[in-house]
Amino acid sequence: MTQKNTIAICLFFFFLFLFAFTARGRPQVSDEAAVLGSAVALAVRGHLAIDDLQWLQDQEPIGAYGPDGRLYAKYFPGTIFSAALVYKLAARQPDQPFMWNHQQMAPSAVGAQLALRQNALWGALALTALFLLVTQLYSVRTAVVTVLLIGLCSDWWYQSRGFLSEVGVGAFTILSLYFAVAARPYLSGLTFAISLLFRPFNAIAIPIWLYAVWRGGYKTIWSGIPILFSLLLLAAYNHTRFGSPLNFGYGSEGFSASFLTGLYGILFSPGRSLFLYSPILLLALWGALLLWRQDRPLALACLLTILNYLLLIALWHRWDGGWTWGSRLLTPIIPLTGVLLAAAIEQIWRKPVLLALVVFLAVLGLGVQLLALSRDPLRVLLEEVSSGRIPEAETLFTLHHSWLALQWRALPNWQPCDVDASALRLLFANCQ
Repeated sequence: MTQKNTIAICLFFFFLFLFAFTARGRPQVSDEAAVLGSAVALAVRGHLAIDDLQWLQDQEPIGAYGPDGRLYAKYFPGTIFSAALVYKLAARQPDQPFMWNHQQMAPSAVGAQLALRQNALWGALALTALFLLVTQLYSVRTAVVTVLLIGLCSDWWYQSRGFLSEVGVGAFTILSLYFAVAARPYLSGLTFAISLLFRPFNAIAIPIWLYAVWRGGYKTIWSGIPILFSLLLLAAYNHTRFGSPLNFGYGSEGFSASFLTGLYGILFSPGRSLFLYSPILLLALWGALLLWRQDRPLALACLLTILNYLLLIALWHRWDGGWTWGSRLLTPIIPLTGVLLAAAIEQIWRKPVLLALVVFLAVLGLGVQLLALSRDPLRVLLEEVSSGRIPEAETLFTLHHSWLALQWRALPNWQPCDVDASALRLLFANCQ
């Protein structure tokens, strides 16, 4: 086994343990609850209907009703089917039921806890693919530093602790790019096809697969067959639930936001800025220029995908991602920005004066991650916004009342049981 492969395996298991051990271990928002409910229904009852979550639908739309009159979640098969598989394999009988909001979500708490940790696997897989990709371009030490910065000092850590589908999208997108760079276009097409099952919206990352075809020649256009098959699966999935291949259950939700407001929000607002939650990505701006000079086709594939995400997320009616911490909807592009970041990190070995800047941004990013881990951010938001003390808009557009500021001001009242990781609460505080 080569040194590179040994390091890749070590990084994979390190991040798998870190993400799983610090995982939230419970749904935080209705989206996660609906996906878990769908996965358990599929694993236990063999269908996707979530009629037992009608109480949640009454509070906030989590789906729509099919022609059979039953309630189905509006989310996608990637996370649901993989969670159903994990639950099926891990569920114990007899076991304590898994409860959320005083409602039973699953008959097996063990099965549900493991299913809710699947993003730990996708998060670790993405960072391993990023490491292998960067070693194709730069030194092993640059690849290690890049992966540690993305894994520990960016929003990727927080998102990998949860249960939302964006992490799976990002994992299979960066895998697709790795296989493209490694001149394996058919594996690139296959992994890109899998990413669509987690979120069909990821079709805007098509420059990744096109880059693989460009490298492999026109004969590799057949590597797109899995992508077509994935689209057919999505059509069948929609037809099964809602009677139409084009109905995803989102109703009137769509791209209706003010573009300039959304773009400002996801890039610069105090409440949702990508660079606020992942300050190390500021170096990716410089890295983009460096990579453009070094490998223009690769840089173009990364930049077009990132730009597509920025433009369309800015137009999404909830560009802020709802009541979820960090830059949730931009999560899939974080590993891609790691490729750009690597180009900047490579310069450290030639210009050591840059090391201080890297360390400063890394410490800031790690601090943000530890701040989010210290206490459930949603709890803080509920205490301030739901009580009426602070308007929700102020958490997005004002620094003083931004979510980060609220989380920081809550620290003086911190207790061990507040930590936002189920395993850590049990280990250190023996609390649920």
